Amino acid sequence: MRMSESQSQFSILSIGLSPRQEEDIQAILGPDYSLERYQSTGTARHANQNQRLMALISWKGINGRISALQRGEFQEDDAPPRVLVLDSDVAQADLERVVDAGFAAVLRYPFEPERVKGLAKELQESQGLYKDLYHMAREICLEREILSRQADLLQFFNKILTNASFSLDPVEILHQAHQDLQILLPVKGVDAIFWQAGSEQQLEAELFIHEYSGKDIQDIMIGFLLENAAKHADELIGSYHVNFMSKLDGGEELKEINSKNLLVLPLRFGGKSFGCVSIVSEKIARLGRDRLQTILAAVNHLALALRNALMYREMRTRADRDALTRLPNRHFFDERMVQELKRHQRYRNPLSLMVMDLDHFKRINDTFGHQAGDLVLRDVGRMLQEMLRSSDLAARYGGEEFVLLLSHTTEEQAWVLAERIREAIAKRRFNFKGKFFKVTASIGIASLETGLFGQSVDLFAEADAALYRAKAGGRNMVCLAGEEEGEEECRQYA
Repeated sequence: MRMSESQSQFSILSIGLSPRQEEDIQAILGPDYSLERYQSTGTARHANQNQRLMALISWKGINGRISALQRGEFQEDDAPPRVLVLDSDVAQADLERVVDAGFAAVLRYPFEPERVKGLAKELQESQGLYKDLYHMAREICLEREILSRQADLLQFFNKILTNASFSLDPVEILHQAHQDLQILLPVKGVDAIFWQAGSEQQLEAELFIHEYSGKDIQDIMIGFLLENAAKHADELIGSYHVNFMSKLDGGEELKEINSKNLLVLPLRFGGKSFGCVSIVSEKIARLGRDRLQTILAAVNHLALALRNALMYREMRTRADRDALTRLPNRHFFDERMVQELKRHQRYRNPLSLMVMDLDHFKRINDTFGHQAGDLVLRDVGRMLQEMLRSSDLAARYGGEEFVLLLSHTTEEQAWVLAERIREAIAKRRFNFKGKFFKVTASIGIASLETGLFGQSVDLFAEADAALYRAKAGGRNMVCLAGEEEGEEECRQYA
């Protein structure tokens, strides 16, 4: 139900939302917000434009017409921030269209009340920031000295607010912030730490650190970020992973780092911290109040951009993963296979492929039920991840079939690994609701050795043919591509 402007402080533009979705939003946000259905007038300015908080856009309602929202009235500087409502499945091919459209945030439907309220609060703060900047611009015109100082701040805000929305890559956002902050002070590094829920009720952290000169400087920076994460996170940081970002062109070497030249600020979304960002500069201790407040406001906006980047990365990860085993799916494997074949053709490094099939898997589903079959697939997926190197790839190809792509691996090395995997699966006792059973696997291997490559080679077809011989020969065995049935290398084990 739409409310009058006298009853509400903020207006929300509804584009493609169903009446039920509008009712849900109204119920979550309450009477301080009114909903206004979008009617194209050739301009995004309306009577209550200054009070318009955001435009909620239904993916289902406008599917196929995102490009229209990138032109005309939605290119106006004072157009409301656009928020995408994911109320239907989004295909992988559509993700880039979502990025190009420049959405300020993403909401999933059914709505999560806390996330909706948190987003509304963030946008209110942003709207208030713009109003403050407008009034500040009027005041600085009174004196030349004030005008000169505040002009730098306005230039900085224009850069930081605009550039942060151009990317959904955390590294690019941090690199861009590094460059934009040069307007205020000489910055030598902008690093960050993010955390999220992990296993055993502990948080998992991910750090993005510049390639500072020397391991000692990097270790100190890691320590600072972990120390501040412990202060702002609600739970303990159980584990962490470090990503080293390349140095920016022309960046100065950092020879020393301490608390006097380091500013660490929390990143918040919806009233809750999800990370920290650090700024390294020799002039941190001499920052004036106005510049410090400017940096604080800029970091608040960076928090929204970085949160969106992390969510986008999570969406892409989900699109590339098998929901049951959490292994990469067939689409991801096919892309990686093409890359590895090109790399082999260029560098002539050995490359091996295994195709593995669980024997008589249908019997498990028929005897114990599909939940037992899912348990087996999950456990086998975990076993493969634990037994492979970080440079190898294990993927679920479909059903009970797995593929393992092994770079820098000869046929002999692949055979040894395949035997180890086959034996580990055969020895494993699976337990489903107190019922124990075993599973075996058949594996086919195909390899491209050093210095050999032919355009006509179909590595997958050869490995699949070897798998067929293993299954036809009695299962629970490993066969190599090109060998004949009955050869010594293709053996069955009890």
